[in-house]
Amino acid sequence: MERKLGKRLLKAALLLCLTVLMTAGGPEKTQAYQAHGYILPTSSYEYLTYEEIASLPLQVVCYAKNEIYARRGRKFVSTELQNYFNAQYWYCPIYEADQFSPEYLNVYETANVDLLASREAELGMYALDSASGYSYDVVYQYTVNYAVTDSYIVDPQSYIFYDSDRRYLTDADLAQLTLQEVCYAKNEIYARHGYKFVSNELSEYFGQKLWYWGTLDASNFSASVFNEYETANIEKLKNEEFGRAANGYCLDQPGYSYAGIGSYTSGTVNQVSNADFIFADSASRYLTDADVAGLSLQMLCYARNEIYARRGYIFQSQELRDYFGSKVWYYGTRNASEFSDSVFNTYEVSNIALLLKYEYAINPNGYQLY
Repeated sequence: MERKLGKRLLKAALLLCLTVLMTAGGPEKTQAYQAHGYILPTSSYEYLTYEEIASLPLQVVCYAKNEIYARRGRKFVSTELQNYFNAQYWYCPIYEADQFSPEYLNVYETANVDLLASREAELGMYALDSASGYSYDVVYQYTVNYAVTDSYIVDPQSYIFYDSDRRYLTDADLAQLTLQEVCYAKNEIYARHGYKFVSNELSEYFGQKLWYWGTLDASNFSASVFNEYETANIEKLKNEEFGRAANGYCLDQPGYSYAGIGSYTSGTVNQVSNADFIFADSASRYLTDADVAGLSLQMLCYARNEIYARRGYIFQSQELRDYFGSKVWYYGTRNASEFSDSVFNTYEVSNIALLLKYEYAINPNGYQLY
């Protein structure tokens, strides 16, 4: 446990250093790093007080109110708000504005929206999409970047290709890469699945990634863990690597450096589809017996924990860490000791109970996580 804690602290420090480099100009190959965050990080699980928001400028109060909706996946009619939230690493737009219901919010979020709306009214209401223009500079002074401060955050920019497990890489993608990056991108797919590298160079490179947990030696690793995209992308990257050099990239050469490895993650990686969820709407409707009756024991467990994952739960199980860590919408922000079921809305409470009932009906011990 102590060794794992030390590793997390080291990783957090390394990411902080990397972030400083990126925001100072950084490697030219980093295409879409987003250094913004939450205005009020606790607004989804704690009641705000008037004193906490009294000093916030009018624009910030308006944005903080809408941040609560944005955290639940709402899209905005306002161009000003939509562009602002599109730039946040944590934002995953799901619901059109006219499809979003206040019932999707929990008791904390509902109360905090009311408090912020009241304060905004006191200050005179902020005029969105002003014809004279607007700036986000004031708002950024009040944001907390969890991608830096929380060592559990999965940052899309910490990958060469964040989405190499969900789309086929193209020739244009690979044309951007150096030979070293081609090799690393290929091994990044293995690293996602916990592969332990013999190469010191790869071990050191992936060891600084917050998402990497090397648990499987080569003798215990099976290519069966790869999905169709990963399998195809490994083959494409391998052909590219050995097409450029007969022996590929030569690892562990004296004086090797990975300082120039870039991120080619698109600025659109936070776009979410229903396919990214087992139940995309389990926070906005009551699941039925027909919905869950055909699920396997494992999927029942995953669907139940998906509801926790949406609320930022940090999982202890390596299996759930791996599964949800691969989801673009997941950002773990609360340890088990800090998490309360009171963050769930009425749909979520009911759906957790239903999924739990079916899971334990199949096996009295539930699904056994690794």
